[in-house]
Formats: sequence, structure tokens, C-alpha cells
Amino acid sequence: MELRQLRYMLMVAEEKSFSRAAEKLYIAQPHLSQYIQKLENQIGIQLFDRKSTPITLTYAGEQFAQVARQMLQLDSNLLQQMKDFSEENSGRLALGISPVRSAYILPIILPAFRALFPQVDLSLHEGTSANLEEWMNQGVTDLTILSLPIRSEGFSYEILMEEKLLIVAPPTHPLTNGLGDNDAPVSLNLSDLEHEPFVLLQQGQALRRIADSLFLQAGYQPRIVLETRSSQTAHNLASIGTGFTFSTLSISQLNSNVNRPVRLFTAEPSFTRTLAVVYRKGKYLTKYEQAFIRITKETVQSVLGRALPKT
Repeated sequence: MELRQLRYMLMVAEEKSFSRAAEKLYIAQPHLSQYIQKLENQIGIQLFDRKSTPITLTYAGEQFAQVARQMLQLDSNLLQQMKDFSEENSGRLALGISPVRSAYILPIILPAFRALFPQVDLSLHEGTSANLEEWMNQGVTDLTILSLPIRSEGFSYEILMEEKLLIVAPPTHPLTNGLGDNDAPVSLNLSDLEHEPFVLLQQGQALRRIADSLFLQAGYQPRIVLETRSSQTAHNLASIGTGFTFSTLSISQLNSNVNRPVRLFTAEPSFTRTLAVVYRKGKYLTKYEQAFIRITKETVQSVLGRALPKT
């Protein structure tokens, strides 16, 4: 049994198609089918149900795939350990992160990381929470910065910080009357906004999942006037009175530096969001990956943590 056969088998399992898997592996489909057939003949059991559309794993195939991933992870760990011995300060780091977090986190951590590991190539994979989890599962990214909890199993994490969810309101809204110039967020019950318009992030993004959960607790369906992929767009639209939206203090401060100001409220029912660096459980962490986690944790807590409200 070859590791290449395991990789091919897992690609077919992920794509649920021999043709799509062959395209991603850059081999001809007949050759891929022959590799899988040879593997099944070797172990004496059928791994795929080829009669279903799309094709699926048999029960035995599911068990095989689980162990195959572990074997490939061990192989990757061994190769990375050997590489560390010969190239301690060079390598590649694929980082998963949302675009908005990329904007306010990377500028404060990359200078320190680059100073220690200038030879490490950093590649960014920016996307929604759903994208980030998919890339983690597929092994596309080495480390991922995202909010807990994650729906996938088999991952470890280091907590970076915790911050409360905030409601973003136009500064001229009647609810802001009498609050003065104090910028500290005050409590606002979500039930008081049942008839107000909302600008929300699109489905699949972490803040949207949290918002939907809070609306469910509040007992009503929000009046959504617009959905966007950008928290900056949502912030801008809230600032001109288009509707209320959700944010965190760190994200809102980033937007307020370059956009019109808004009024912030602490959402009730409250929700505290935990930000973490996530990686596959059992993964061998290189020296530069360990350093990236340490630098990110120390810097985020030092720079951003000072401005966060107590939770």
C-alpha cells in the first residue's frame, strides 16, 4: 500500500467524484480509477459505492479514510520534523483568517514574526468562517484564526482573547439620546429593536450565526434591509442610519478610524466571543508555527486587550 493511494482515495472521498478528483490531482481519470481499484483489490474490500450519485464511501471506506488521514498526518509530521533539523528558520505557513481580522490583526503581529523568521513564506487564505473550517478540514491551512466554537472535530486551539458582541447604532438614533459623549458601550436589550431595520452579514459568517441565535432568543425575526459580506460595509451603513448591525469593539475601532463614528451598545442577551488560533489535533508544530502562535497571543492580548470591555 502506497501513501499516494491513500491521498488519491481521500481526494475522491472529498470530491465525491472520480472526474473532479482526477482534475485536482492532475492525472487522467482512468489512471485514478485504476489506482483505487488496485487499492480495493489489495485490501479485499470495496471502499466506494459507485452506484450512488454522487459516489459515497461504504462503511468500511469511512473507517479506512479515518485511518488514512491519520497515516498521512504522521507522514507529514515526520517530514516536517526532518525539515526542521535542516532548515530551522525557513518554511511555509498557510494562515486561514477572515478579511476583517486580517486587516486589524496582521499589521500588529507580522513585524515581530518577520523579525524572527524572515525566510518563512506566509500565504493568506481569507474567507468566511465556513470557508476557514473547510480549508482546515482539507489541510489547506496550517493555522487558522477564527471564533470558537468550531463545528469540526479533531482540532486543538490556543485562545487569543474574549470580547462581547456589540450592537452598532447610528449616533443620531433616538435610543442614543441622553447618553452624552461617553463612548463606553451601555446595555441595550435586543427585544427593544424588534421593529428596527438591520444590516447583517451574509449566512456562513460567524457574526451572522451569532446574530441569528440572539434573535431566536429574543423571540422575533429581524427586519433585514440588507445583507453584506463586509463588516466595514455594515458599519458604514449603520453610521448613516440604514440600520442596526453587530460588531465587536476591536472591529468597530478599526472601522471608526477610517469611517464615520457610530454608537455602541452591549447586546442583551449577552454573547461573549472567543477568538483562537486553531490547528489539527496531533499536528507537529514547527518552531515558526509555535512562534507565530506565541506572538499572536501575546500581541493581541497586549494591544487589543487593553481596549476591550471586561467580560
